[in-house]
Amino acid sequence: MTFLGSTEGLAAGVLYLEGMERVELHFHLLPGVDDGPRDLAGALDLARAAVADGTGVVVCTPHAHMIDVAELPDRVRQLRSALAAAGIDLEIRPGAELSWDHVARFDDRSLEAVAQGPPDGRWILLEAPLPGTGGLDDFERAAQELRDRGYGLLVGHPERSPAVTRDPGAVDRVLAAGDRVQLNASSLVGYHGSSARAAGLELARSGRIHVLASDAHQPRDRGPALGPAVDILREHGIADAERFASTQPRALLERGIASARRLAA
Repeated sequence: MTFLGSTEGLAAGVLYLEGMERVELHFHLLPGVDDGPRDLAGALDLARAAVADGTGVVVCTPHAHMIDVAELPDRVRQLRSALAAAGIDLEIRPGAELSWDHVARFDDRSLEAVAQGPPDGRWILLEAPLPGTGGLDDFERAAQELRDRGYGLLVGHPERSPAVTRDPGAVDRVLAAGDRVQLNASSLVGYHGSSARAAGLELARSGRIHVLASDAHQPRDRGPALGPAVDILREHGIADAERFASTQPRALLERGIASARRLAA
């Protein structure tokens, strides 16, 4: 499948912005660390595609268990220098995508290295369990551990998780804990199949998502798709869909997510 993500044909995507710069909170941009771009050339192509999609800020979120998170600042600095040398106007920040089964392995310093937001609203991107990676009980225990350790959560792509979509109350429990939900743009454009697309549209129409993110991995096969995803949401009656790609992700970076522990204090 050829996936939207090359710079070809995407320049018009900046028209979707309506004066608002897009922000990606889930994006595999660092080269040679996980299943994202294999090398620097691929990372630069992916960055160009993000800019063409109207994005000005990317949080680099490699799979946390596939990288020494202590190396994240240096790796981001190196890529930042390469972007500048290539004339690519894109702000990048260090982060990571954490899976439930690695939460207990991360000490406080490691969690802090991948967290986002201000000091009183630090949050972590926690991946909803994909097929074969554990059940809902496992995920919810790990999520509660992170809350108990003082972090809010941005739960990534629950529409792709059969464990989540089989339980009608799973997303509601995430929201009741004060956490946020991230929907994959790639799900809306059909990359992950019809079931994920339908589940994503249902979450959006029911008002239970907070941000869109491309979860991009490769410049052509799985690239940025915020613009097409916003258009799809508009076609399904969500007129203000642009906020999911711009103002709301930026607000999470600037204002954060208050953890359940802090709310209860």
